[in-house]
Amino acid sequence: MDPGWMLLSLFMLIETLLVAVLIMPMPSNKIRGLMVDGIRHVWNTYPNLRYIAALMLTLNAYYFYNSMHYLYFSDRYEHSEIKDTKTRMFREQRNAYLTGFGIGLFFVLNRLMDLHTQLYDARNVQKEQEKKTQ
Repeated sequence: MDPGWMLLSLFMLIETLLVAVLIMPMPSNKIRGLMVDGIRHVWNTYPNLRYIAALMLTLNAYYFYNSMHYLYFSDRYEHSEIKDTKTRMFREQRNAYLTGFGIGLFFVLNRLMDLHTQLYDARNVQKEQEKKTQ
């Protein structure tokens, strides 16, 4: 297996786990706060993590471009057998789907973090207002 694909697979697995945790229903705002603060703390404490995420997103985009370029713009029927060409096309199509989903997951993860942070802050403000009115 190509080391780039192994890194992308590992990164996509981590993204999938984080998205799964973020879409689970939270029983209380306190648990949401612990989760949001924990993820935010790790993200802000280790700046290399941000660089790695940006590198993985760039690698994902590069592989996506290569797959789409082969599928749409290459002269794939020259100097090859039909069976080999179909196999390579299926592989490139699979790679395009995987990289596309990885890119999409990255943006979904960022948006979910924003939504959870906003929801946590809004519920804290609401609780403070309820305490003041009582």
